[in-house]
Amino acid sequence: MAKLLVVLAVMCIVGAVVVRGEFDKQQAIGKLKTKAQECKIEVGATDGDIEELVGKNPASTMEGKCLRACLMKKFEVMDASGKFAAEVVLKHAEKVTDGNADKMKVASEIINACANIEVSSDHCQAAEEYGKCFKQQANAHGINENYQY
Repeated sequence: MAKLLVVLAVMCIVGAVVVRGEFDKQQAIGKLKTKAQECKIEVGATDGDIEELVGKNPASTMEGKCLRACLMKKFEVMDASGKFAAEVVLKHAEKVTDGNADKMKVASEIINACANIEVSSDHCQAAEEYGKCFKQQANAHGINENYQY
């Protein structure tokens, strides 16, 4: 469960690939890498910005923040106005958890808590603020962020 929720919260990529109704972790990681490379080019991010993302660290540059916003948009968890799309994330979480009620309860609590925060009108900064919220909420729910993919 920790893997699911931290990936959901910190990386905001629960829009990962689903094959035949089953979550395919390796394919999801592959899709993330592809989208991250696309976003890197689009926003002028560096390998260091990607390393911060993968390392689950806050972005130290504006390009790193924009990388996160780009990914959130590509996975449709941030809409065109920069707002978190909780309903989309919940649908993705259902796929990833295979509808497990206990996991969905925790995921819903985290998603709902972060969907209702006030964020910057700047989409890049908003992505960073959502990420910070997810990390705080995951910690508050006892989810250990030191997990392996």
